Amino acid sequence: QEVISALRMYQKDNIPVPWIDMTKQFEISQKSMEQALVEDDARLQKKIEQSIRVTQLADQSYNEQRGRCDWGSISRDMDMPPIMCLQLFDPLLSTVVVRSLPNITDWSADELSTLKSFVSEHFSAVTADEWPLVGVYMNVEQKDCFMAHSMCSFPQMSSVLHEAITQHRNDNMEWKDIFEKYPIFSRIGGLRNAYYRFKECDNSKPKAIQIEWTDEETRRIQELVQTYYKPGNQREVLIQAEMAFPDMSQESILGKIKQITSKVPEITNDDMDRVKKLVYAYGKDWARIGQEINATPRRAERIWTQHREQQKAPQTWTDDELDTLRKCIHEGVEMAEASRLIGTKTPNACNWQTMQRKSHKIAGMLMMLLG
Repeated sequence: QEVISALRMYQKDNIPVPWIDMTKQFEISQKSMEQALVEDDARLQKKIEQSIRVTQLADQSYNEQRGRCDWGSISRDMDMPPIMCLQLFDPLLSTVVVRSLPNITDWSADELSTLKSFVSEHFSAVTADEWPLVGVYMNVEQKDCFMAHSMCSFPQMSSVLHEAITQHRNDNMEWKDIFEKYPIFSRIGGLRNAYYRFKECDNSKPKAIQIEWTDEETRRIQELVQTYYKPGNQREVLIQAEMAFPDMSQESILGKIKQITSKVPEITNDDMDRVKKLVYAYGKDWARIGQEINATPRRAERIWTQHREQQKAPQTWTDDELDTLRKCIHEGVEMAEASRLIGTKTPNACNWQTMQRKSHKIAGMLMMLLG
């Protein structure tokens, strides 16, 4: 190819080829170079003929309603990949008028879907040299294709889209219909939330939207919270709630979920017993303990704190508890393990009881000696 390029430079400048110098430089005979040039001429001629044929087929397959050519049929007719057909297409020879779709609202849902499918199928990452091919396939200005694909890859609210949605909402269009019309966001909630949070050019904060929840809606979201809410993770309940209340903003739904989950019930003795056993098993892993008792990590720690405060008061030991402690002491069991075996006393309580027993034993021995 380097030899061909050098020969083409001499032809372009209309300068006789210095065959002797070329033979010495590339170590190829003049005859071989002339043969390579003939073969390259034939290749270029074939490419020109293919380009003309592809462009003719594009004009013939152009669908005015869809606004683009049928590149699938062109690929089959030419018996070559679609990308190669797009590379051969010559816009200067075509009668097809390229469309201009500068705003995301100019694109239909079908066109956006076609754009995303074509790019994902043929390119791992579209380069600057490949965007013209995307433009030819969509029959849209390449800069407009880049804009639309960027909006689909990284959804964001624009002033034009915000204005269009506002008009649809004023016409009483449902959010699900708006989402189907502009499917650049992955979920209805994402589109709605971006709409409500949109900031104008002056960066002024959007006004908070006050939404009153009916008793029936409150009951329904309470059921969803009970079913799907996990302490420290509200993603699943949020997804379910957004599907159940498509006309509610994400901000309103999150506020309602927080209101429901923030109502802290009174701590019972059963709560303290459960947390106490879990602390003995897992240590102070409040996130894990919270999951076990279906509570937030903060509430789990609060239950433990209340339990510890109660522990400060004098405690009585049952005969069974004392018998278990005696066996543990006799067998040399650590206080933490003794606490786990007893099940109702902390390691500190076991250690304190052990020290008390030793004190009483020493006192008894002294009394015997002194007596």
